[in-house]
Amino acid sequence: MFIKIRALLLLTIVANTAVNADSQNTQLSTKDEHNVTNMALLLKEHLYEIQQDTSTLEFRVDSPVGEVWGSFQDFEGSFIMANNGTHNQSAVVDINASSLDADASFIRAILVSEIFFDVEKFPSMRFVGSSFEWFNDTQAVLKGYLTIHDITQPVAFYIDLIDIADDNNYSERITVKASTTIQRSEFGIYSLLPAVSDKVNLFMHIDAVRSNTAVSMM
Repeated sequence: MFIKIRALLLLTIVANTAVNADSQNTQLSTKDEHNVTNMALLLKEHLYEIQQDTSTLEFRVDSPVGEVWGSFQDFEGSFIMANNGTHNQSAVVDINASSLDADASFIRAILVSEIFFDVEKFPSMRFVGSSFEWFNDTQAVLKGYLTIHDITQPVAFYIDLIDIADDNNYSERITVKASTTIQRSEFGIYSLLPAVSDKVNLFMHIDAVRSNTAVSMM
């Protein structure tokens, strides 16, 4: 039942609280968002809405006191599944950096401060995807660019489609897992190196429900 899903996934996640990046990043994202918008207008009948109550966006980093986990609570959006065999798949994800949460309040205070995410100066982060490379019917690599601290670097997310109920060619609900590892120093975050690891693991667990409403992603 997964065969119809492979090479049909156009993932477009857009947060409500995104803040504009610098001009260079804006030029990059505007081009990709224009492509996404055009696709959305053509494929609007296959829109899926992300369910924020059951979706998560988390990160993990190693430190002298063990693993440090954090999450971002403010993000929402949608993705499109198109039954047209398109290979021009792309993605956009915007994150409200100030929505960062952690198990302990002092850890959160450190992470949002100027020595790490510096959320007052850099209130948003962005991922712009460009292509999917499928290994099989349920696993792929989503390649694109991640912007943190107004610095853009190429990244690749490993994608798993883990829950699809195939009804009438399109599932009413779909669950997507995505993960990647970045080096924070590449985004200008050098504090406490090497005691706190340079590697940061990112994890997304996206639960989405098919929308019955046609939407333009303008």
